[in-house]
Amino acid sequence: MGIGPGSKVEFHRAVDSSVVLVRAGKKRPKGRFARLRGHAGEGLSTDAIMALTRGQA
Repeated sequence: MGIGPGSKVEFHRAVDSSVVLVRAGKKRPKGRFARLRGHAGEGLSTDAIMALTRGQA
């Protein structure tokens, strides 16, 4: 959770009336899948992909 001794925390009341404890003033670290998201670059055009799938390349 990223909370340790001396960490500043905030308490929030959830919709179901439970109390949620979160780190204050910090963004939540990215999850393992969020770190994998992105753009790999230009890539192939639709015509190039179609040619590859048809064995024409």
